Amino acid sequence: MNVLTVKAVFAGLAFALSASVALAQDTSVPFDMSGERGPTIEKTPKVEGSTPTAQETKQPEKKAATPDLGLRRYIISAKSLLLEGEVASHSFPLFLTPQQAGSATTINLGYSNAVVVAPEISRLSVIVNDAVVGEVPVQSAEGVKDVRFDLPAGLLRPGINRVTFNAVHRHRTDCTIRSTYDLWTSLDPSRTYLTVPRDTSGRLLTTDDIAAIGLGPTGQTKFVMVVPEMGQPVATNALMRLSQGLALMAKMPNQTFDLTDTLPATAGAGELTVLVGTAGDLAPLLPGLPATARSSAVATFVDAPAGDRKVFVVSGPDWPSIEGAVEGMVSPIDRPLGVTREALSVRQRNGTDMPLLSGETSLSFSALGVRTGEFSGRRYRTGFDIGIPPDFYADAYGEATLLLDAAYSPEVLPGSHIDIYVNGNIATTVPITNRNGGIFRHLPIRVTMRHFRPGPNRIDIETALLTEADKICAPGASASDEPRFALFDSSEFRMPRFARVAQLPNLAALSGTGFPYNGQVDPMALYLDRLDADTLSTSATFLGKMAVSSGRALQVRPESSALAIGERNAILVGTISQLPPLVLGQTHIAAESASAWGGPVDGGGQHGATQEAFDEWQSRVRGSSWRGQISAFEAWLQETFDIPLSSLRLLPGAESLVAPGDTARFLVAQGNSPDESATWTVLSAPTGADLKAGMVAVAQNDRWQQLDGYVSLDSKDVDALDTRPVSRTRFVATQPWTFSNMRLVAANWLSSNILAYAVVFCVLSILLGIATSGLLRRFGREV
Repeated sequence: MNVLTVKAVFAGLAFALSASVALAQDTSVPFDMSGERGPTIEKTPKVEGSTPTAQETKQPEKKAATPDLGLRRYIISAKSLLLEGEVASHSFPLFLTPQQAGSATTINLGYSNAVVVAPEISRLSVIVNDAVVGEVPVQSAEGVKDVRFDLPAGLLRPGINRVTFNAVHRHRTDCTIRSTYDLWTSLDPSRTYLTVPRDTSGRLLTTDDIAAIGLGPTGQTKFVMVVPEMGQPVATNALMRLSQGLALMAKMPNQTFDLTDTLPATAGAGELTVLVGTAGDLAPLLPGLPATARSSAVATFVDAPAGDRKVFVVSGPDWPSIEGAVEGMVSPIDRPLGVTREALSVRQRNGTDMPLLSGETSLSFSALGVRTGEFSGRRYRTGFDIGIPPDFYADAYGEATLLLDAAYSPEVLPGSHIDIYVNGNIATTVPITNRNGGIFRHLPIRVTMRHFRPGPNRIDIETALLTEADKICAPGASASDEPRFALFDSSEFRMPRFARVAQLPNLAALSGTGFPYNGQVDPMALYLDRLDADTLSTSATFLGKMAVSSGRALQVRPESSALAIGERNAILVGTISQLPPLVLGQTHIAAESASAWGGPVDGGGQHGATQEAFDEWQSRVRGSSWRGQISAFEAWLQETFDIPLSSLRLLPGAESLVAPGDTARFLVAQGNSPDESATWTVLSAPTGADLKAGMVAVAQNDRWQQLDGYVSLDSKDVDALDTRPVSRTRFVATQPWTFSNMRLVAANWLSSNILAYAVVFCVLSILLGIATSGLLRRFGREV
């Protein structure tokens, strides 16, 4: 061994010794005997007297200990949450029991962001009950980062708490308006939660605590109803009534029901196990069943057999007593028929109920939850929610008005504009033409109501600002805090008086407000093709969604035969092959679907090839075909004047029959009864498994709000529903007859049927000419 070798050995030993000492002194990197490096931890120092800040942020690690999900109360009621643009905010309600509110200690947040976000000037903050609990730089472009904030004592309260996530983004290098669409922060619902001690997190004590069932890691809420004798017809009414009561108590956006005959061993976050049955049926499953269940009805929480959670039990000596127990639960929360709603209870939108505008109304932005805000960026967006009644009929002529109180600085250039969106569709644009700044005082902005629909509606205000500084985009220009635009909460939204008459079929009114089933006195008919777990789960989920939309529990009467329904409002649930041809015909479903839907793939492929060949030949002869010329004229009319050819008709055409394709797995269809005096709604799929899975997908809030037209189809690989617009509607009077309302109804109908309006105008003009001519002749004047 030479001298150089000896020196190299000693140098290596010295380097290893120094690295070990440094690693031992670094408390932020735990030493693992397995040789693997633990997660990096960034310590954030606390400042006395300041707003609470993040305690630590962690990068995701390859090997992590299994988390204790019983300690988590998830907050985000969606599969994902994206805060987009330069300024973004989203609120969620969080219901806590008194024990949970008093023992919760921290709130965890998992987020990632776009790589173009400048971390030095971009911030992410968490607000709980209007108090800022923490704020961190947006700096997690390489993966999801976990942040933990301590909660001040006494901040949380029993009942509803509001959690808001605010994001302020700035671009690293670009100052254009287009670049603002590349800015985003994504919150991971499975890593965003409130930490609650296990001894209180799952301990529900009374029926009032059912609202604290919470969410799962993906924003789901599930009621697992254990019914040992679910096949008994006598049990159907009680189960459907109970599912509506539980849905009204929880009012979660993505709640579903799963009926089974066996008790699950465990229950995850956002799940509640409900046992329903007679005392004799439940005794083998639940040793802790109250002894009083054998003599009287009970509805209470008891310990699960494993003792690790609470389960809710509804039992009694027989099914009539169980129905009494269910009614005792539902009656206190049910809204009587004579009581009119003033708000829609959709807390999942922004943590508050939205006002229901049933006529001419004026509301300030402050009353709608929009606060005064100043903005120093390039694209500012905010909005509010309103509710529309089911008999809204002003989509062809009506206009609402925004009275905007705002201001913009002198650096804002002409070419800037304010855009108004209704349910994601642009409704109007107001350009900013003045230089040297300005103040709008109740600037009237008319908003067409063609995009409004019954139920919840979202109105967004977006401002795009152009400046000379952004054209130059000098280094650090995007970090300026000098306000360019301000929106004041003294602004108002004015809804005009609109026509009130219901239209059927109308799946939008059903999903938004439960119409036409929400206001009837007599129970509606409910037909289930079989009393198995899939069909009962589908019915319970659908009725639960209907109850929340209606604001009341609906009375149902199960029917054993679809042909016995007659002229009554009805809901029919079953596989497509089990529904009678009469039902399919009344709801505009092609009769061949009973055998073709869900059949062999080869047949569907042959049908697709035939359709492609037909389309190819149609394109070949379109140039010389009169049908091609009509199609071209229809496209030109739509693009140039925004007039659909369907409005140029004297009488509405019949609805086309719908034959679901191979990709469709579930449908909701609505039609009239044979005498057109009642409404039938059908839920169907090729198989029972598709029926249940399709209803679970449609029950998600985003997709539930997409129901529209007379048929809506859910596909396995497409996020959006395939909706078919209604051509021929049946009008149903919902208001006392008045001349003013009939005038508005006529105005909207004539605006929707332009050709009929032209014919009426010409006839009235001719009659006026004849009357004028006769009058002049009577006075002795020649015409």
